[in-house]
Amino acid sequence: MKIEVTRDVVSDLWPLYRCGEAAAETRKVVETFLEGDAAFAATLQASEASSRLVPALRLSPDAERQLLEAARARARTKLLIIGMAVGTTALLLLTSLGGALYFMAQRM
Repeated sequence: MKIEVTRDVVSDLWPLYRCGEAAAETRKVVETFLEGDAAFAATLQASEASSRLVPALRLSPDAERQLLEAARARARTKLLIIGMAVGTTALLLLTSLGGALYFMAQRM
């Protein structure tokens, strides 16, 4: 089975290729494609150059810890709310079921 290499495929492989994580065969596929499509190669290079203009976000370990703790607190709050909703729903369901059974027993 032969796979057609398109610009989309090379675009998907480009980040792996640029950071050196692509396998040797993958690197060869990307290089071969870009040799045959100089305009697309220039586009990828230009996008790489423009991404360098945006400064990388660097956080101190303290700031990372604070963000992680805040995310964990939000997750705990969400779980608590979901648990309360499930518990309340179960309680209402059991109450209505008990009421229905009570009224059915009264009719007999």
